[in-house]
Amino acid sequence: MSSAVDSRQALLEAAEQLYAAHGLEGVSMRDIASAAGHRNNSAVQYHFGNREGLLLAIFRFRMHAINEVRRAYLDRVESSDGEPEIRALVEAEIRPLTEFLADAPAGSYYARFLARVSPSVDFTSPELTEVQDAGREIVQRLIDALSHLPRRVALARIDLMFNMIISALALIEQRRAEGLPQLASFDDTVGHLIDMAVGALLAERTGAP
Repeated sequence: MSSAVDSRQALLEAAEQLYAAHGLEGVSMRDIASAAGHRNNSAVQYHFGNREGLLLAIFRFRMHAINEVRRAYLDRVESSDGEPEIRALVEAEIRPLTEFLADAPAGSYYARFLARVSPSVDFTSPELTEVQDAGREIVQRLIDALSHLPRRVALARIDLMFNMIISALALIEQRRAEGLPQLASFDDTVGHLIDMAVGALLAERTGAP
């Protein structure tokens, strides 16, 4: 790996950790350069242009491998009516991410990064297409499978489900980093999240139309 690639990756990892801990507004470009071991405070601008370019680069850095695993899961999903397909699609969305979090050698920051940063990122951006195509297909197939809901309601449910899962994973990641006790093993927790997500998607709609 070249020194330029090493330098770029160090900046990505430093930014991910700092944003995970402090959020977007609590971190400067100077903070990121310093944490990555750069004496040049303009290193972030040199490699990524601005904060938006840096955020997109972090997502591409992490999501490339996760997207490939999602694609492999999707290839095994067979169309059916009702819960089996919905569960398989939920697993195709969640398990590649949780497998990455579980396998991170030095402990992950990515769930906390997602929880902090996702509200400020446009995931429909064409610049993320190459690392989001599997996730976007999952959303479309879930909408089609949730035939008991109007499409806009199905989309709202899916969005809420994903955000609740990210928040839960960020909490688990934080507790793990601080050595705090967990109520269940990570594998069991992932199973609970999938069961809860499927139940939420399958629930009948109540309230005002």
